[in-house]
Amino acid sequence: MPDEAIELVRRPRDADYEEYICAYFQAGGLYVEKSITYREVEELLELDIITTDFDIETIDKKLIEIKSGKWGFSEIFKVKGWLVYLEMNHGVFVIQNTRPSINYYKNKAAELNIDLIDNSDLDNTIENLSDYLVQNVDESAIETLRFAYLMERRLLKRIKRYKRENPDFDGYKHLDDYFYKISSGSFFSSSPIDRIKKLFRAYIRYKNITSKICYEIENGEYDDEVEELSGDCYGNLFYNPEYNILQIALYVEHIARLTILKSCIEHLIKNHSSHFNEQNFINRLDYLALPQNIQDGLSQIVREPYFNRYPIFWQWFTYVMGGFILTDFEEEEYQYLSENTGIPIEEIPNAFDAFNKLFPGIDDWFFDLPHSNIRWHRFFPICLSGIGANHRRFLHLDTDEKTYEELEELVGGQHTMSDLIKWNNLGYEIIR
Repeated sequence: MPDEAIELVRRPRDADYEEYICAYFQAGGLYVEKSITYREVEELLELDIITTDFDIETIDKKLIEIKSGKWGFSEIFKVKGWLVYLEMNHGVFVIQNTRPSINYYKNKAAELNIDLIDNSDLDNTIENLSDYLVQNVDESAIETLRFAYLMERRLLKRIKRYKRENPDFDGYKHLDDYFYKISSGSFFSSSPIDRIKKLFRAYIRYKNITSKICYEIENGEYDDEVEELSGDCYGNLFYNPEYNILQIALYVEHIARLTILKSCIEHLIKNHSSHFNEQNFINRLDYLALPQNIQDGLSQIVREPYFNRYPIFWQWFTYVMGGFILTDFEEEEYQYLSENTGIPIEEIPNAFDAFNKLFPGIDDWFFDLPHSNIRWHRFFPICLSGIGANHRRFLHLDTDEKTYEELEELVGGQHTMSDLIKWNNLGYEIIR
């Protein structure tokens, strides 16, 4: 275990401040998408955050622009231009540096359907953002989310560095392209169906990219036919996890599946009604020519009463829980997931099963680790499991120190604590 704890910046600026604000929106019950770039020949715009709230029959999206430094009317009008371009009605502009005439700016922004939020006093962040949050904020989750976002930023920078330093290595270029296509390239699609199609094309094009990069590392060439990891790569990913490009590729593959699920739920909500007819729904899907496994999965998911909350659930499970359930605390963790995602405890198994329905071919995406009281999402990025391991100290310990030694006294399983600690150590190495 590391001796020195990592401290988050208490007065965040720039990217740290954007992630600080983003954490409140996600902890407040919204799905968040960050740093969305639109480019053609040139980069046209970059959006800080898009939040989405999923009701059973409506989808509420908001554009969030964040400024920790200088700002003025030019930035406000820029946000208005983005709203018009994106055909969105409402924007939120969060600023850290206030101005003497702040009320004048607020009134002018309101005329453009933009809420100008003065968040110069960080002690009042929850109060300042409360109108946009749909649930109470768990303060420990804020810190965990900030760690997760910081890790994510480090991972994505590492892709760019590898790509720049190894121009002849195909896997790095493909991984960079894959992440762009799922996070930004598909975002500006005209409809959820169009986005699903683009996402699924990228998913098929780069399927098992972690295995393909492993093969290129070991054999010097990229082979699209490779589908499985070598024994050495598997060991370095899961048994003795190392900070390497394969961990980053695992992260990108998981985010791709999460983004497909989110877009599928948007499509279901737009086409769902209280007079749901399964055959009519399937016929509509046939007409839209979605991949067959997506059609089959959606025809099952749409009949589940809380399907609209699945994107919120999976984003929380990814960034806060770290892709696993600690089975010694299963009841408490299901309750925690329920409180923070809006899904009743009895419906959580359906939320987990959504991956089996949309991405078949795996025996079960969720399984019990051998000799460990951990139920883990298969092929989940271990570095984010480290974020979840650290969060368990806050979730299950009431002590001041909140150490892993104290947690060890509360869990069983031969390898439970060694799994949690090795995951934590990998996360620590990346964030450090």
